[in-house]
Amino acid sequence: TFLLTRTIIAPFLIVYLTSMMDATSSNSLPSGAMRAHAVRLEPGENLVPSLIDAAKKAMSASSSGAAFVLSAVGSLSKVSLRLATASNGDGGDILQLDEKLEILSMVGTFNKQGEKHIHISVANGMGTTFGGHLMAGIVFTTVELVLGTIENVTFSRKHDERTGYTELVVKQTALEAEAALDMS
Repeated sequence: TFLLTRTIIAPFLIVYLTSMMDATSSNSLPSGAMRAHAVRLEPGENLVPSLIDAAKKAMSASSSGAAFVLSAVGSLSKVSLRLATASNGDGGDILQLDEKLEILSMVGTFNKQGEKHIHISVANGMGTTFGGHLMAGIVFTTVELVLGTIENVTFSRKHDERTGYTELVVKQTALEAEAALDMS
């Protein structure tokens, strides 16, 4: 049975996986199976480094190079947001809030190198909503975070002259085909 698997089935599997990767890279968007990872951030934690750490752990646990925020609820005691009107490197248009805030939504992407792009919406005690690019924050009571990872996909970031920022680069990886080759 082992010999049959190695000599007959494994080559077909490699051809199939290779054709799937070729089709994915040329005709469709990179994709793979998604896994969810849940974590609670504690009072007083520095939000951005804690998010990056949780994303790195999730990617490591799932052998993935791509993580993203599925869900986040909780509260902050401080937050710094870069607003949409900010220019790259000018230091302006940063909103600093030093009050109790509820997280209304959070979305973002992470890679294994610790690079991230996160947007957040928060509301103060009067219900006034603020949102923007998350620069920094401190957890007030909790942040209940669910991260997703994507198998066989890698996120990286590359400087884009048109925007002046490092922008997302998405690549399909060959992890399944490499694993199949290792078996033969």
